[in-house]
Amino acid sequence: MEILEKKLTKLQKAFLTMEKTYIIGSSQNACKLGFEKIEFPKSNDFEIHKWVLNFFSDKDIDKLIIDLDEDFINSIKIALHIRLSPEYIVNKSLLPIVFVSTSNLNQIISNKETAIWNHILSTKGIYFTNFENVLLELGSVAGLQPHNYKSQFLDIIKILPSERMGRHSLANIWGAYRIDKFAETCALDNNAEFDDNKADLYFKYILAQNFDINKFNPPDLKILGKLSSIPGNKPNRIHSKGKKILLIDDEADKGWEAVLRKVFKTSSHDDFVVLCEKAKDFEDFSENAKNIIINKSFDLYLVDLRLNGLEEEDVNDTESFSGMKVLKKMKELNEGYQVIIFTASNKAWNLKKLIDAGADGYYVKESPEYNFPDEFSNQNYLEFKTEVLKCYERGYLRYIYNDILEMKQKIDTLDIPEKFLNELKNQLNLAFNMILNAKSNEQFAYSYISLYLVIEIVSNQFVLKDPENQKWSIKDIGYLKAWYWDEEGKKYVPYSKDKNNNKITEVIGNKPPEWQKLAGLYFQKWDKKDVSFIQDIYLLINKRNGFIHNDRDILDKKDKQGKLINHDIYKPDGFIKLFDCIKKIINCL
Repeated sequence: MEILEKKLTKLQKAFLTMEKTYIIGSSQNACKLGFEKIEFPKSNDFEIHKWVLNFFSDKDIDKLIIDLDEDFINSIKIALHIRLSPEYIVNKSLLPIVFVSTSNLNQIISNKETAIWNHILSTKGIYFTNFENVLLELGSVAGLQPHNYKSQFLDIIKILPSERMGRHSLANIWGAYRIDKFAETCALDNNAEFDDNKADLYFKYILAQNFDINKFNPPDLKILGKLSSIPGNKPNRIHSKGKKILLIDDEADKGWEAVLRKVFKTSSHDDFVVLCEKAKDFEDFSENAKNIIINKSFDLYLVDLRLNGLEEEDVNDTESFSGMKVLKKMKELNEGYQVIIFTASNKAWNLKKLIDAGADGYYVKESPEYNFPDEFSNQNYLEFKTEVLKCYERGYLRYIYNDILEMKQKIDTLDIPEKFLNELKNQLNLAFNMILNAKSNEQFAYSYISLYLVIEIVSNQFVLKDPENQKWSIKDIGYLKAWYWDEEGKKYVPYSKDKNNNKITEVIGNKPPEWQKLAGLYFQKWDKKDVSFIQDIYLLINKRNGFIHNDRDILDKKDKQGKLINHDIYKPDGFIKLFDCIKKIINCL
């Protein structure tokens, strides 16, 4: 025995002069080997993960020995954590790992406590030996080659999710990590709440599945004493200053709040409001949450499709999801609310049903079950950013919806024939539905035309032609005066002139233009004095006529700066300008 120990001492010294080898464990057998000893970290994933990062950050290490006898379960978990950490320690995750034990391999494999992880023993770069032969084995061990990382390691092992999490939680954790990565906000880098998730063995397993092996350093390039660090670009944020956003997610604390606060970067912390509550439907929310949704207005609503945690793990019917029920309630409150649904489902029929129910967009939370490639994740975020900016552009819709509600309430108080009132309300509803769904230039123009018909409905109700004398009159007021724009006096006068320069004081015969009928209502019936209002009406009606008759002289008219004046009929701006005038008309009734 004494002679054997002397031989071991010589072998040990030879190895120590050639390379850096450490042993984890402090049993009597481990101490005899003479390598620098490292104590086992605590057995939970968080402590092992932290230990791996610290251990490999400041040590030049070529080989690692782990004493299975001292801490059997921890030994296997440490090896897995090392192998599954290329995102953090790059090539150091590939080093050779030698398990040493007084037990034989069959005893190790048959251990029920580690049965779910023992497959690591059959992967490349992992070795098993006894204490007597370990020094001899070290001379021939080699690490895992980068190009074999997937085929000779990842494809062989299998890590299962921890029992403390359901698929819903896993999707949230992984999804938050992915959006943080591709928005480049680094919100989760030093986030204490999320650190425990990043240390989870299953999370690291999924992360390793997505690791780009091209990031492994070339074999002849050795980085000593530093973790992998790739300089990041500036955060790819969504400009949201002046915007108010509401996030409704029962697991916002799984990283989503931290990430999205940085993604949106609102003017103040209070502009990004979070409701982190479980709920099976809208009524299941707390009174405070319902009060926020009902009484506060936001530029954007982000709603998770599953708000009831594990209770919805096995739900397949889109209509039954809690988020779908909340979406419908919000659209009942205001069809113009801009709502983006967050969902772990990428099934086409689910997404279509969300859009059909009124969702203004969706973002696919990337569940680890699908293991999406980086290209998908990057495009997923860019599409989300595009959807958000579209929602911001459509922010006017919620104001129009509220204004139409007020107008209809006003209309209901009027002592006017019900047929007229219903026609007016129906036309307002139709115009809103058209602008709500408008996407193309033509659709915006037709929305404008639909809204314009409100003017005709009003003028036709109050301005009528006397069949006997052919004069046009205003109900209960008298004859419609021949309103005319006096360029010299910069005002409307209640007469016009014929070709012979004779004054015409009343409208007779042919139907007068709509602006003139409205001028009569405005000045004669409603006794208003704002000249600019009729000027605006004239231009807005002229814009409508140009589109209906395809009159390019009208549509392509430019201002002094060369800007097309009437082309806003093809955009929301045209509708909004006309809508502001419609509001004034309704208020005059």
